Parts: sequence; structure tokens; C-alpha cells
Amino acid sequence: MIKISRNLVRTMTSQLFTNTPQQSRSTNLKLDRSSSSFSSLAGGYEEAVIALQNLQSNAETIAKVRESKDKKNVKSVPNMNRYIHRSGLTVEEVDNLSVIHVSGTKGKGSTCAFCERILHSKGYKTGLFTSPHLIEVRERIRINGRPLSKEMFSKYFWKVYTALKQTETGDKEEGGGMPAYFAFFTVLSLHVFIAEGVDVAIMEVGIGGQYDSTNFFRKPVVCGVASLGLDHTSVLGNTIEQIAWNKAGIFKAGHPAITVPQVSNALQVLLDRAKEIKNPLYLAEPIRSEVVDKYNLHLGIDGAKQIENAALAVQLCRMWEKRNGQKELLPGTPDHQTLENIPVLEVQELDDATICGLSSCSWPGRTQIVTRDNVTYYLDGAHTKESIEVCSAWFKEASYKEKVQLSQNVIRILIFNSTGDRDVEPFLSCLKDCDFDAAVFCTNILSTDESMNIADQFNKTVTCQSMLKRAECNRESWDKLFNDEPDGSVTSTPTDKLDINYNEKDSLVFGPKKSVINSHFDETNDLSVPTDIIATKNVKRVSSHEGVKKKVPSFVFPCIYDALVWAAHGRDAAFVGQCVESPVATAGHVQVLITGSLHLVGGVLGVITPHMND
Repeated sequence: MIKISRNLVRTMTSQLFTNTPQQSRSTNLKLDRSSSSFSSLAGGYEEAVIALQNLQSNAETIAKVRESKDKKNVKSVPNMNRYIHRSGLTVEEVDNLSVIHVSGTKGKGSTCAFCERILHSKGYKTGLFTSPHLIEVRERIRINGRPLSKEMFSKYFWKVYTALKQTETGDKEEGGGMPAYFAFFTVLSLHVFIAEGVDVAIMEVGIGGQYDSTNFFRKPVVCGVASLGLDHTSVLGNTIEQIAWNKAGIFKAGHPAITVPQVSNALQVLLDRAKEIKNPLYLAEPIRSEVVDKYNLHLGIDGAKQIENAALAVQLCRMWEKRNGQKELLPGTPDHQTLENIPVLEVQELDDATICGLSSCSWPGRTQIVTRDNVTYYLDGAHTKESIEVCSAWFKEASYKEKVQLSQNVIRILIFNSTGDRDVEPFLSCLKDCDFDAAVFCTNILSTDESMNIADQFNKTVTCQSMLKRAECNRESWDKLFNDEPDGSVTSTPTDKLDINYNEKDSLVFGPKKSVINSHFDETNDLSVPTDIIATKNVKRVSSHEGVKKKVPSFVFPCIYDALVWAAHGRDAAFVGQCVESPVATAGHVQVLITGSLHLVGGVLGVITPHMND
């Protein structure tokens, strides 16, 4: 991991493209130049990560894209084809990749991970492209299940980056500029998979499908659609039908597509799209309990919905093995086909390699448990209502199993964040029965001490101020659901009460240490925040309600690190802090659920398991 400040990111990215011939002292970036233009750019992993930050769209650009919706999206796939060509790849090289392409709202990443493990267990060399990353950018591209090494990532990054930089034109709208962050990663994955000679490239869609940067494949061996739901509505549409239309955009004529069971109106759209595009559509039934029992199957990823994702992965892999290398196209879906007679694929038998793949699959940040002395972290990047429901059920079951084995007082704490335009009240309602003793809301910023932040997790698509305001809104939604006053009013501390300011460049600015606003609750539920928390950083930590008795007290922290310091209360050697006596301190064991955002989960993992990718 690379720890770096926002100002240094700005400085280093500007230095990447200066016209001075000498080597940059701060980046060690070597610029080899011909007489008229760059001949190559060379650097290490750190420089590559910083260069990537310059490809992120800023918050203002993101807002404009959301307003325009499809107006700009229609150019994304044609532009991708131009980026691929400019990077040095031919259409034939891309067509020769043997691709499994997966879209969906929930479970597409897990499905891809299951596919990778199954096919690797069968002896195939696998390439896996997923997003987002949790800790380090190199997680997005994997060979045989392992993230690229820093050396391999750097080698391919600078090859692709140089080619694209050299061929820049002023025509950015038509693919003449540098590709955006995700589009660049997609091009990079192609170079890696082709050069490394993978047998299969498993590609997870980023957002949607129809206009996604991965949707340039003309001949995928098979496409998959995981469970659909309402997400990214500002881009994909406000109804399940609109979202299904977008997700089905990856279908290709004559190439099979397989979906998990969907709600009828979504499934109807998938069927209609299959008829329009002229590809066969199949339905993957979840693995039945008798099959699970017959093979004593234990999935490597926990959670009730994973049996559905596993079934889709099994069918995708079977179809891939059957169709790989075949050039003839399959008949499309007939016009007379209805929902009732979509061909159903069932899992009745499992071979040893498939069982090994399903049981050995690991997908960090999804129903993941990390146990330390006297504190257990339950991490799940659920960020839709349906996935939060599944997360809630998983947490209640898993935490109860642990609790009954402990002969000590157990306290449960929620750490939550949700980003974008999502309505969090339905999410938080799903967590009502989890019996939390406190709820903590924070931003996705790792630390208010810039020296502790990781360049891989730098995100300029959203401002610091908007993140903090969002955390406060999330807390207010929680209090509305759990802590209403008798008259129906809800008290809250405005965001401007937090000891945090922003300069004109949206960098975090902290003044000298000050007393925080205290939280006061009755003696039976005194989870007060101390007036002088010191964690290794001279900044104020918390905003919380004052003078209000709460059933489930709530707090807002400006960063992930501070939230963890308070929740763990000195139990985890990964971070230290000074806290006053409270039930959190005196409890025998603390169970912490972290959910609502994969970026939040990734930030937490970066603190508690910093060497995960090693």
C-alpha cells in the first residue's frame, strides 16, 4: 500500500507531464524522450497509482454525467474501441480472448469469483477483472486468482499508459483523449490477459451493461446476469425494467446468456432483449438443498444468496467449457417464447473440481469475518436494499453463533456509510433487528491525518465535504427510525458543528485539538464519546447528540480510523486511541458490523488487514 497525501497526489500527477527533460526528484519517474515526443514513460507501482488518480473524473464531472444520462453514454463503447486500438491491440487479438461476461446489481462479483475458482480448479489459466478494489488497485486484475504483483502491474501499466499518452489528440469526446479511470483499467486488463495467455477472461461489468466500458466484446463465449435491483438509478434509470434493459445490453447475437431467477417484470425485459438481440437465454436454478447435502457442499463465501450465485457460476463454467473454441452461432430466442418456458439449467451433479472451486472461493469484503482478541469485525459491502437484507440475516446468524460461545458481555456496534444518491432509510430499516448498542456513521476517508491515507483509495469523484454531509444525513436517517423524540421531532448536530473545515482545494484542514460535543445518555446505555480522544492524530473526532436519551445512540466521525478507534476501544493493536470508561470499554467482547459501502469496507480492511494482498 502507498500512503500519500492529497496535496502530494496533485503535485506528483502534475509532475508526470512537465516538459522539463530532467528526472522528477519526488517521483523517480523517468521520461525517455525522442526529439519530438515521448518515446516511453517508465515508473514504478507508486507512480502508476498516482498517474491513475489523474484519470478519475472529479465530482463536478460526475454530476454533469448524471444530469445528461445517456447523452454521453452512447459514446462509451465506440470510444473504448478507439482506446483499445490506440493502446496497440487489434480487433482480432481481443476477439481471440475467451470471455465470460457478467452483469447484474448484486452478486456479479461473487459469481465471477466462483467462476474463476471453478475453472482454475479444473486446470485452466484464469484472468479475472473486477471492481472496485478494496485496498490496492492491483486487486482489480488477477491471474489464477492472485492480484497482479506490483512489478507486473507496473510493467503493463506503463506500456499501456505510454501508448495512450503518445496517441492523444484534442478530440476527447471521440476517444482521442486519455480514457477515464475505469476505462483505462479495462484496456489494461486486456493487455495483461492477452500477454499472459490466459485460457479464460472473466470480466465483471462496471455499471449497467449497455453502455459499460466492458461492452466492446463481440464474441463472448457466454454472458451471465446476477440478481437485479435498484442501484445507480441516476445513471441506469429509476425502475427495475430500465435497469434490466441496461444489464441485458451485454447480450450478443448467437452467444448464450444465463440469468439467475429474477422478479417477473425484470425477467420479461431480459427475455425481450434476448429476442431483440437474437441470443439464447437460459435460467440457472439455485442449487437445491438435496444436492448440497449429497456433496456436503460448503461455499467459500458465506450468505444465503451465495447458493444462487454459485449456481450461476456453475452453469456459466459448464457453458464455457462446452462452447469454448466453437465458432458457430446458436439460434436466438424465438419470438413465441414466454417466461414460463425459458430453458432451465439445474445443478444435479457436481464434479470434484467444481466442489473444490466453490468451497475454496474467497471474496474479501463480502460476508467476511475478521476476529481479534475481544473484538470481531463483520464486513459486507452490501449497498442495495436487497443485499442489506441478506447482510442483516447473515450478521444476526453469525454473530449469534459467536455470542453463545462467549462467556462474557457482548456489545454490538454498527459502522455504516452509504454514498451516491441512495435512499438509506430502507437500508437502515433492514438492520433494525440486529440489536445494536450503538451506531457509528463516518465518511470513506481513511484518516484525517493525511500521512496515513493510501493513494490506492484516493477518490476525487466525491468531495470531502459532501462525504461528511452524507454521513450526517445517514445518522439523521438512523435517528428518525430509531430515536425519534416523543413528539416526533429528531435532534441532530449540524455538520458545521464538526471541528473540520475545507480549503478552496477541498483538502481536509484541522485546527488545534478542541473539546468535542459530548453525548449524554442514561446510565444503562452510556456510550458517551470522550471529550478528549487522542488516537495518533491531533484532531477532533466526533459529533453526536447532546442531552437526549437514546435507545440506540448514534455518532458521526470524520474518518474510518476514528470510527474504528472508538468501536474497538483499545482491543485491536492495528490502531490505538485513548477513550474514557463506558460499556464499550467494560464489555467482554465487541461485535462490529461494517456495511453500506464497499469503499468503507475496503478502508476498514486497509487498517485491520493491511497486508491482505501479500
